[in-house]
Amino acid sequence: MSPIHLILGSQNSQALDLAPSDQDALYEYSYKPLLKLLYNHADTRFTLYYSGLLIEWLEKHHTEFVDVLTEMVKRRQVELLGGAFFEPILPLIPKTDRIGQIERLTTHIRKCFGRRPRGAWIPESIWDQRIAANLKAGGIEYAFLRDTAFQFEPDGEALGGGLYGHNDHAGRIGHHPVLTEDQGKTLLLLPLAHDLSGRMFSDSPETIVEELRKIAAGGNGSGERRAGGATTDDSGHGGDRNGAAQRPLVSLIFDGSDIGFEEQVSRRNIAWFEEFLTLLAANRDWISVGTPHRVLRSYHPRRRRYAPVSSLAGMMSWLYRVVPELPRNNDDMWRSFRSVMEVYPESGRLYAKMQHTHVLVNQVRGDKYRKMTAREELWRGQSHFAYWHNPTGGIYRSNLRKATYAALIEAEKTTREQGIFIPSLSRVDVDLDGEDEVLYQGNEINAYLDRSGACMFELDYLDKNWNYLDTFRRRPEPFHDEAATAAGYDDWQRSAFVDHFLVPGHELTRFARGERQQVCELDAIDYELVGLDKEHSTATFRTTCLTPDSLGELEMRKTYRFVKNRIELEYQISNTGMEPVAFDHACEINLSFHSLDAGKLRLHLRQGRRRQELSPDTVEAEAISDVQFLDLHNGTTITINPVDRPDLWSFPVEAVGMLWDRRHWFYESNCVVLRWPMSLDPGVSRTVSLSLKIEKTK
Repeated sequence: MSPIHLILGSQNSQALDLAPSDQDALYEYSYKPLLKLLYNHADTRFTLYYSGLLIEWLEKHHTEFVDVLTEMVKRRQVELLGGAFFEPILPLIPKTDRIGQIERLTTHIRKCFGRRPRGAWIPESIWDQRIAANLKAGGIEYAFLRDTAFQFEPDGEALGGGLYGHNDHAGRIGHHPVLTEDQGKTLLLLPLAHDLSGRMFSDSPETIVEELRKIAAGGNGSGERRAGGATTDDSGHGGDRNGAAQRPLVSLIFDGSDIGFEEQVSRRNIAWFEEFLTLLAANRDWISVGTPHRVLRSYHPRRRRYAPVSSLAGMMSWLYRVVPELPRNNDDMWRSFRSVMEVYPESGRLYAKMQHTHVLVNQVRGDKYRKMTAREELWRGQSHFAYWHNPTGGIYRSNLRKATYAALIEAEKTTREQGIFIPSLSRVDVDLDGEDEVLYQGNEINAYLDRSGACMFELDYLDKNWNYLDTFRRRPEPFHDEAATAAGYDDWQRSAFVDHFLVPGHELTRFARGERQQVCELDAIDYELVGLDKEHSTATFRTTCLTPDSLGELEMRKTYRFVKNRIELEYQISNTGMEPVAFDHACEINLSFHSLDAGKLRLHLRQGRRRQELSPDTVEAEAISDVQFLDLHNGTTITINPVDRPDLWSFPVEAVGMLWDRRHWFYESNCVVLRWPMSLDPGVSRTVSLSLKIEKTK
């Protein structure tokens, strides 16, 4: 049996919207007990990663923790890992932001703890070869990637369609560091035993040690003597004169939150870890625990390897653990990360917003402080948690998306030069779909209009950095149960001013489940932009739709006008066909608030002179004059004021995602549907209008 090197550590992150109670629980039951245990085992070498956000929080709220950690770093018991400060998915952000965030965390750790990091943590092991040069430019010498990235065929080709294949030969490379290169910059990649790390605290300590023993038993491989006495195995790993480089290298780095959020769970897992440390000490004759910087002195790989681009499968591996019944061949689980933006358009919009903000930030000239402040908020908005479906709730978690949007909106506001900025209406491909959208940028609101459906897909209230159209479309997921399926799914986007020509007599319950009966479909049609009056901040769209099984044809003209904090919308609907058409014109407006809690949201409805407060739950009313949402979280009031007193449907939209280890119903938005019954003869038109106003609550 060959001795092995073991790198033991934990990685600790913090999402943007983490509640103070959750932060305190993590500190009290995860971070603090682990550090206390390690402090009392001074001979144990340990590796720690803390995200930039988490370090800032610890500096602000628990300086005693930072002091103890600094002492452990100085006595070389602990090695800290760097990376990108706000934990973005590195391949998805611009190169300048990648390097800037890496340098930001490196500098912060050096100033805070007195020693700069030499290694980096790659969030979710999402890899692209370009990252190697960026890490090296930021002073990083090595990085951790999940061991599945190192599974190659004997000829060096990756298995399984890329990073996440399986290979009986994986041990030859999967337990040794790998030298990689980009643009002439070399970097060491260390394999992380991802599956084994995830089994800590669930399997027994003896089982984990036994797994290490199996690795050691098969770890020698065949080596040949090189000139000067060095050895190399057939994977290209050189070694020192005593052959130490042929020792397998195993990295066990677990999620720090696995220690627990509750006292009982924390006590059990800390006891588990203490027992594990005792077993490691008892087996020190063949297990050598060290920090990465020291361990890597024994390894001198010469042959370069190029890891494939990562896929979504590794990111979703947590889902297989918490929902074991999921089919393992589900194609959605094996797509690349960029395909997440196809599965979840909400992720695509957030990504496009980030890229648009990046352009604005980099256009700032002559004011270094303003540019630095804007860039800091941009980087904050690149934190990966809101961009995909992950254990924290991810893309399903409305308030996490809101926190990300808030950072990007603040960055955009910072780029505006006070006293010079003038509200404007422009055409920009802001969502990166190859077609220009209409973008209104004002002092009170931002509004983005899409040609598809001529609807509004973003509405930023700048005073509160809040995107009221950060909505979410319900879609089938492999982990959904009967209740989630019964609640329904949406085959259209939950945006604002989405139009439906419904068959008369349509039921609210069916519409709320995502079922529609229409005389013709409007929401997915590409409208023609027939007028853009920049002076008066007015945009006009036009389209036609045919009614099936008849000679009817309807023309729709939508004219938007932006006035400070108010949006005015006029519809002109004409029957340009040869037969009469009867339908209900339904204008759907989705607005996303903090929650449905009584202390966060109230709904007021006016019918003529009668005004009443209703629950922001399901409401059906006739002949309304206006509807008001009192957003108590932000201290704002949103008033929707239609003409001709339409009927109203209002209901909340909730989607079922995963939160840690269970299904969770996430509040996403409130849907308001205004319905005008219409019966148009050929050649007849009708005009209706409405306005939406956002203001501070008086």
